Amino acid sequence: MFSKKIALFISHIYGEYQRNVSQGIIDKALEYGYQTEIYTTNDGEELGGLSKTEECIFRLPVYSNLNGVVFASGTYSSMDFREKITNTLKESGIPVIEINDTDPVFTNVSMDNSTMIAAIIDHFVSMHNAKRICYLGCSPEAAISDLRLDIYKKALIKNDLEFSDKNVYICNETREDYFAALEYFTSGNSIPDAIICYNDRLASNLIIAAEEKGYRIPEDFGVSGCDNSAAGQNMIPALTTISSPVYELGQIAVENLHNLIKGRELSNTAVFAKVIYGGTCGCSYRSDKKIHLYSHALNNQIADLEKSIIMSSKMASAFSTVDNIEDGLDFIAEFAGEIENCTGFYLALSSEWNNLSDRILALTDSSEYLDANNIHNASDDMTLYLAVQNGKRLPGCTFKNNVLLPDFIMSESEDARIVSPVYNHDNSYGYIVMTFDNNRINYPFKLIQWLVNVSSLLNNIRNRKRINAMTSHLEDIYMRDELTGFYNKAGYEYYKKKLISKAPSLGKATELAITINNLDTINETYGYDEGNFALQILGQAISQSTDDSVVTGRIRGTEFAMIIQDSQDDMLVETVIKGIHSYLDNYANLSSKEYKITANILKR
Repeated sequence: MFSKKIALFISHIYGEYQRNVSQGIIDKALEYGYQTEIYTTNDGEELGGLSKTEECIFRLPVYSNLNGVVFASGTYSSMDFREKITNTLKESGIPVIEINDTDPVFTNVSMDNSTMIAAIIDHFVSMHNAKRICYLGCSPEAAISDLRLDIYKKALIKNDLEFSDKNVYICNETREDYFAALEYFTSGNSIPDAIICYNDRLASNLIIAAEEKGYRIPEDFGVSGCDNSAAGQNMIPALTTISSPVYELGQIAVENLHNLIKGRELSNTAVFAKVIYGGTCGCSYRSDKKIHLYSHALNNQIADLEKSIIMSSKMASAFSTVDNIEDGLDFIAEFAGEIENCTGFYLALSSEWNNLSDRILALTDSSEYLDANNIHNASDDMTLYLAVQNGKRLPGCTFKNNVLLPDFIMSESEDARIVSPVYNHDNSYGYIVMTFDNNRINYPFKLIQWLVNVSSLLNNIRNRKRINAMTSHLEDIYMRDELTGFYNKAGYEYYKKKLISKAPSLGKATELAITINNLDTINETYGYDEGNFALQILGQAISQSTDDSVVTGRIRGTEFAMIIQDSQDDMLVETVIKGIHSYLDNYANLSSKEYKITANILKR
């Protein structure tokens, strides 16, 4: 087994920034001899039950097996979620390197965009004689947006320009918001010389809105972004922006973590970006981009998204009818084969994940209730329900939760493992682990839809078991005779009707009436307890002489009834009658009771 491991906590791994950071971490970790386990979530998204499920992410790593952790805290939109992971990492006591541009808790690696944002403002002032420079911020990503706003203010002061709230607009990224921002910036017939945008996405949408309003970019005013997106670089003219060496950011995080593991003192590290001067600032610009290739890539993305939506709908439809884990696993295995370049796909669940709760066990008077405490204490056991490796399905097994996966899978492989929670209920949890060919992360957005479906499947199976237990208990209350365990009159009539409805396909239905003899005498002479005992003996005689295909009920105090489907000209009926009498005769010969239990059996 790989002896040196590090973990990465990161959210929204399918994002371009996250994917590049993760790849840098994986590659550099291998240079130092570490295998990487990536624990990823989608906090802040409205994903129904999966959002609650993902709260167990910090329970999944085996911290005692880790040499250190990289915590990409800046990718988490939920501060509460981020704080929970922070506290868990503090308690673990292992070395941690944080990647975050704002308020780090641990030794930190950050991307220094501040110098480059200031450089863009300097460029607008010195090269384009800008006097009024505005800032368009982003409300949904307020922490980093506010940081860049502060950098913008300082850069204005440095260039002897006055800061004014009238030059700052914080948007919510709606179409209407971009038009409102333009209206705000151009009110009073005052047009800005340049607008610095929080990122490329805001810059691109602002330019689209400006052109719809009749403005020309950069002739009327310049625009810049920040993060060097493919969309921004394939605009005409291309967007002036900041290129961040995100892959290198991940690599430096691992270098610092390795030094921390070796006990070396470290201070926070900044990774510097660079300005990409496009044409939207007003500079002369000649693009070497092949726009048709970008259009082709977009068309492929759209087609892939459409395909994923259809497949997700099919999966949700198929899962809706699944009521047991075995059938569900077949569907999931089929899905695993469709993930491009996926070399390993594993589903692990706490061994007690599908157990009924103590409350349900108590309410249903289940025989499992006596062992409930033992069941819930067995939380150190995991079950590998599904293992697909290089296209082949491997057998499942149980293992202790002091490893992520069983030893025969956690071999000397260098593969980084991406871990996603799919189940979290009471004290039990479950997760999916994936590996990819040559450690190249290929975790597309469409996998989130699959995770939602798998999570829903597991919860539905658990809920169906709970409903079936409650239904069975209600049936026992309403349809069963407490003394013998047979159906009572209501239950017998219900299931008799169902059985008769199948008579044409299963054979002739014959009904028997079975009455215990001398029950009144037994009650009067020996007491009602002995009378009940006699009824139970007759019940045992009936049970021993029939199988599950026969519907049996105690329909009155002394009378039993049964209905038999017999395709063999009453041979089965005669065998049952003979069996009941034979059982009672044998009991009489062996019993020390002073009374004899006999029965009268008639065909109706």
